[in-house]
Amino acid sequence: MEGRLIVRATVFGGGWSKQVELTLGIPVPVADGMLTLVDATPVPINQTAAGSAARFTFKFQGGR
Repeated sequence: MEGRLIVRATVFGGGWSKQVELTLGIPVPVADGMLTLVDATPVPINQTAAGSAARFTFKFQGGR
């Protein structure tokens, strides 16, 4: 089964915050660069676990 992974995250900067929806592999403009969700390790579908059991890897390109 294939699907799309979308993560809603709040990004915090110096005095600001922005809620973004990140789709696996698709860069999103944030501040002075691009933020990409590059990997996710989800909990198996047949298992119930706390939301903190999932792990996400992000990449930020840009900045000073």
